Amino acid sequence: MDRPSHDGPPDRVSDVHAATALTPPSAGTIDEERAFLALATVRGIGQKTLFAMAEDKKSFSDALEYGPEASNPAGSDGKAISKRHWSRVRGHALEQGDRLAEHLEALGIGLLFRGSPGFPSALLDLERPPHWLFVQGSVERLAEPSIAIVGTRKPSADGFFLSRYVGACLGEWGVPTVSGLAAGIDQLAHEHSLRAGVPTIAVLGTGMLEDYPKGSGRLRDHILATGGAIVSEYLPTASYSAENFVQRNRLQAALGRILIPAEWNRRSGTAHTVRFATALERPIACLRLPEWPDERVVLERGMGLPTGEIFTVPHDQRRFDAFVRSAIGKPSPAQLGQLSLFGDS
Repeated sequence: MDRPSHDGPPDRVSDVHAATALTPPSAGTIDEERAFLALATVRGIGQKTLFAMAEDKKSFSDALEYGPEASNPAGSDGKAISKRHWSRVRGHALEQGDRLAEHLEALGIGLLFRGSPGFPSALLDLERPPHWLFVQGSVERLAEPSIAIVGTRKPSADGFFLSRYVGACLGEWGVPTVSGLAAGIDQLAHEHSLRAGVPTIAVLGTGMLEDYPKGSGRLRDHILATGGAIVSEYLPTASYSAENFVQRNRLQAALGRILIPAEWNRRSGTAHTVRFATALERPIACLRLPEWPDERVVLERGMGLPTGEIFTVPHDQRRFDAFVRSAIGKPSPAQLGQLSLFGDS
């Protein structure tokens, strides 16, 4: 994937304070996508402000036409801006928004609003679904049954083994995977998917134009070249933050029909994904090795219970395989009269 250049996405424009309702220069001429991208370039109107507007069922085009008084941008000091000043801000925002739209289009990045054709219905299971999603790659892939695989950024030798173990199963299951592109287990999940010949979906905790994590560009390119997708709910140039990653985890949990957390602990980002999957009543397959103490992987109410199960591998392989197949709606090889890698009969 091409990295943004210095002459790429526009900088955010003039600060906006609380505005009075203004008469638009032309009525109803700007569609919601163009207005959204224009507003996204204005300082003081960010992710939370735009989300709040969408929650209140306020039109982005009206906000751009009339002034964003209702958006209550961060940093507002209560001073109304003049019609003339808002007209300048609006004009500049449209220019910058159009430049941003051209840059996204050149990279093959599309914008889906909630309710748009192709918006993944699985995300509507969330208590607070995203109102928009930026997608690069296959939109259709987001509607397919998939397996979310997540885990620690610093895997031990055991974590590497478990990720490779799951990777060995992916070709048999034959469905896309979902992970977060983060260093460690997430990147291993994407890499093992590619090796197994199944598409994979990377859910970012940053904007689509951010090069994060550093050095992941080649992996992103490979994901796209093999029919996968890169997605984010964040504005294109949004940087990373702990809060963003937590919220990103809810999308991973929702997109997957089942969650497989590889090596992780109860005070981690992966634990947030487990909580979200539990709240969504997604099946959760927790893996452990025979020599691990029992307390290393524990399911608790709200953290894996009642939808999760613990599998000691490789001893519980058949039960683990059946659990995953049930979640993704895939019959076993025995049901199909086929031979299995794991010797099912």
